[in-house]
Amino acid sequence: MQTEEPNHIIGVDEQMQFVPFNETMLDAGAGLLAENYSHLRSKGLSLLPERFEEIATAREALLGVFEQPKAMGIAALSDGKLMAYLIGCPAVNAIRGRHVWIHPAGIGADSAYSLDILRDLYTHLGRVWVRNGFFDHFILTFAEGDWLIPWLNLGFASEQAHALMDLKKVHISRFSVNPRLVVREAGQEDRSIVQSFSRIIPREHAGAPVWGVALPEDIPEIHEGYGELLDEEGTTTWLAFLDNEPVGIQVYRTLPDQGINLLYPSKSTRLTVASTIEQARGMGVSTTLLARGLADALSKGFRYCETDWRVTNLLSSRHWPRRGFTPVGYRLVRKVDPRIVWADGYNEL
Repeated sequence: MQTEEPNHIIGVDEQMQFVPFNETMLDAGAGLLAENYSHLRSKGLSLLPERFEEIATAREALLGVFEQPKAMGIAALSDGKLMAYLIGCPAVNAIRGRHVWIHPAGIGADSAYSLDILRDLYTHLGRVWVRNGFFDHFILTFAEGDWLIPWLNLGFASEQAHALMDLKKVHISRFSVNPRLVVREAGQEDRSIVQSFSRIIPREHAGAPVWGVALPEDIPEIHEGYGELLDEEGTTTWLAFLDNEPVGIQVYRTLPDQGINLLYPSKSTRLTVASTIEQARGMGVSTTLLARGLADALSKGFRYCETDWRVTNLLSSRHWPRRGFTPVGYRLVRKVDPRIVWADGYNEL
């Protein structure tokens, strides 16, 4: 990938210098990240883990992004002081092709300066990415208006919601359950039943209005992956039966307590799979499973439950907030028209 020299001044705008982010800026960057995080928690995102308000922990998260393969960062300096930074991580895979990720720790800005500076930082980095054929840009950022506006004004759109539930503040015992359903934990003998649910989410996401591709070559791997859920330590799979027929599944996975993910606190479990067969929808299958799964998580010492969903999936985007999940972050996406490499206003027939 073509990049600028480490100490080269990329641009100057209104006395602001834009230079590549380097390791000498990690301490200042961690200070910005911790300050931003504290501000976000005070503005309504109190479910976010408090530990990232500490500069040392924020630095660990920032370093985790900075050290990613092919990570690229840009810094905005004013009189030599770091005012903002942006770090992106280019990647290539079958589903997304050539694309770039910007993680929560890869964004920081001085509270005394307008967050609109993020648009300038993206301009400088995006120029390099597009020149090298990375046309799909993904940002995982916080669910707070001021932090979303710069990206929306750059043409990004919301794709995925990331949400938390405080298990001690949601009245699980009041969930409406269907007494006709039998819910039990799945065991190794249920592998084929668990795998029978493997196509529900891919088919739902491939349908309107999500239209998220489900590559045929990935279907066998997804099928095997569902069976492997039963082999994972710290993962609990619940099945719901109606008249002895399996109608629903939910899977809860233990999340690491001291990780560098900024979007969930310690003592968290992740609701990683939740599916109900089409014929049983509207019968309270998901809520009945949720009541059992969350009660079990609470009894095991978990305090929070994390989950995520496609915002274009109408069932999910309405169901989970109604059950008590609060969005704390969003995955945003921008897809640049790849014809820009030749349709640049300079060429003509």
